[in-house]
Amino acid sequence: MPSRRRDDARASMTRMHLQIAVFAAIQVVPIIAIAPFMPLIAAWSPPLYACAAGLQTLFLFTARRMIPLRWTATLAGLMAGLLAGPLTAVGWLIAVPLVVAGATFDLTVAFTERIPRALRHVLIGVAVGTAVFLMSLPVMSAEHLVAAVLVPTLIARVVTSIAGSCLAERIVAMLAAAGVRTANPSTRSG
Repeated sequence: MPSRRRDDARASMTRMHLQIAVFAAIQVVPIIAIAPFMPLIAAWSPPLYACAAGLQTLFLFTARRMIPLRWTATLAGLMAGLLAGPLTAVGWLIAVPLVVAGATFDLTVAFTERIPRALRHVLIGVAVGTAVFLMSLPVMSAEHLVAAVLVPTLIARVVTSIAGSCLAERIVAMLAAAGVRTANPSTRSG
């Protein structure tokens, strides 16, 4: 009997890791779709760039909401970065903001489990938006390092992260309503 439980647990973990890979692959679609425009948007308007970049993390957040494993968004970000790397102007460096956003999301979700949902979304947005904003400062051009650009850029990062968190939760609810489910590591599959 213990061998059966171990086999069931392995199968469940394998399913969850495959689901993470699926969300990562889905995330690559918007990354590639907007990749040709991102350098132009970044040079023209960092706040608009921050809004567009929010699309690059939606399915990482969705993976974490759907799959009950720690570091799900981080792993999905790494996978998406590895898949998208050869297809973007920044190459493998695309993985850095994806992993930072995913890890920050994972940590914030873990620390805010017992907080009301609306406040949790705000805290997640502030944490993820601030982390990605701070990470992007070294690559911003000198003329954009002024308060008139930095403040709206930070606000855009936070707002798009809040929206991403809310939308990810909604996508998971729609998937559940459609009958899509994830393996639960605490129950036996059968």
